[in-house]
Amino acid sequence: MERAEKMGKGAAAIRTGFHSRLGAIAREPGRELYPDGLPRGTKFSELEAIAGALADEMARQLIEIHVQEQADDGPEQELGECPACGGVARKAPDEPRVLTTTRGDVAWEQRVGNCPRCRRAFPPSGSSVGH
Repeated sequence: MERAEKMGKGAAAIRTGFHSRLGAIAREPGRELYPDGLPRGTKFSELEAIAGALADEMARQLIEIHVQEQADDGPEQELGECPACGGVARKAPDEPRVLTTTRGDVAWEQRVGNCPRCRRAFPPSGSSVGH
């Protein structure tokens, strides 16, 4: 319960709201990993390590999916102006981004604006993901 307190009230409420659904989701890999049930003699620490690795991967994917959605959100044409020289920005190829989190690496494609005047690349109109 201590970990839930550290998550903040919003995250703790989300956890409570999803409690029964998460229980059903947790049974799926359990049945796949142990079709005949948990083998007798399995150490608690082994089960905890497997559960932690699965939870970390689920969290990493949840973050990655939503970060990519946030990066894709917004009109393609709204590139704004160059923060360095004020020139009109144009679309540049998206750039791959990777952020190492406590749950693993999260990757996404970030929209990029480019200034033909000063040749600077930047996230358009302050749309950097995660801010």
